[in-house]
Amino acid sequence: MTINSLFDSTSALLIKTAQLRTQKAKVIAGNIANVDTPGYKARDFRFAEQLRQAAAGQPGALAMTTTRANHIGGLHPVSAVQGNIGTKTNPLGGLDGNSVNLDQEMADQAINNEAFMQTIQMLKTKMAILKNAIVEGGK
Repeated sequence: MTINSLFDSTSALLIKTAQLRTQKAKVIAGNIANVDTPGYKARDFRFAEQLRQAAAGQPGALAMTTTRANHIGGLHPVSAVQGNIGTKTNPLGGLDGNSVNLDQEMADQAINNEAFMQTIQMLKTKMAILKNAIVEGGK
């Protein structure tokens, strides 16, 4: 049994979700840091739909890249999700062209942080189950 066979698709999904949530937090932090920068356009990091499609294995979601016809995809499609950075629109943007809405960014950061913490808690639970299986299986 290899180490990769210990971790199922749920573990891969949780790990990738934590990574993507971290990226989202960085984008939001960048927006907050530039709240007073004239002309700054608030950015948004979106990944939920890509992740949902990859996890469901939907056709056209994120196909594995192969260089030969006989290659077999070695990684779970979830690992290929990268997310997209776009710009946010704010109809109440400042006169200086800055589109950051500080209240919205703080709310987005709180929501993202809570989702990150839930993801980490699920991953910790998954690892505890695996640890228990290893410890109890050896008896």
